[in-house]
Amino acid sequence: MRKILVVATLALLSITNLSAQKNTPFEGIVTYSISFEGSGLPQEALSMLNGAELVSYIKGDKRRTDMNMAIQSTTSIIDEKNQEVVTLMDIMGQKYLIRTKSDELKKEQEDGPELSIKYVDGTKDIAGYKCKKAEITVKGKDGKEEMVTIYYTEEIPTSDIKSVYKGLKGYPMEYQITQGGIKMTFTAKSVSKDPVPDNKFELPKDGYKEMTMEEFQKTMLQMGQ
Repeated sequence: MRKILVVATLALLSITNLSAQKNTPFEGIVTYSISFEGSGLPQEALSMLNGAELVSYIKGDKRRTDMNMAIQSTTSIIDEKNQEVVTLMDIMGQKYLIRTKSDELKKEQEDGPELSIKYVDGTKDIAGYKCKKAEITVKGKDGKEEMVTIYYTEEIPTSDIKSVYKGLKGYPMEYQITQGGIKMTFTAKSVSKDPVPDNKFELPKDGYKEMTMEEFQKTMLQMGQ
């Protein structure tokens, strides 16, 4: 179970935000359900993962993403104006804070996989939005390629600060992430246009141990041993 937890945690670090157009005013909340697939997943791990959801808050140049699972929660707060992402992790009561500044974000993009986006025919109604279809080929540093299907809407904007599918014409409403042999599928189940309180983007004043991303990843890998 610890290995599953570590894989899911490291995967979450890559989905902080998604790329889309910025010229459409929007304030609200997008909630996703998450399904998990993977060969040989024990029932204990499936029980831990079932019921997980991701909630994305959008307001002006600020974004917040929360993901909650049975024994951990992950929050990423994105400040587009200051080009900074703060990730908060609560893993079985252990709390971590990781700051990622503009130079580190740029390096992440440079070191990330190559993406090739192909827009294809096909639509799907998701959470009240008619979404368009795209096929994205992801090429890793090892040369291996994986093709994923994604459905997106051009009606919801977001930030380009940290994106999974950078360059996509719209906001992803259904997409996949694969990490360590586990495929996580995110599907929007509701979109609310209610005002988002400013305090959603405030950072905690205490209770979290601050470390670099490298230090955190080493901690996670040690947990999985």
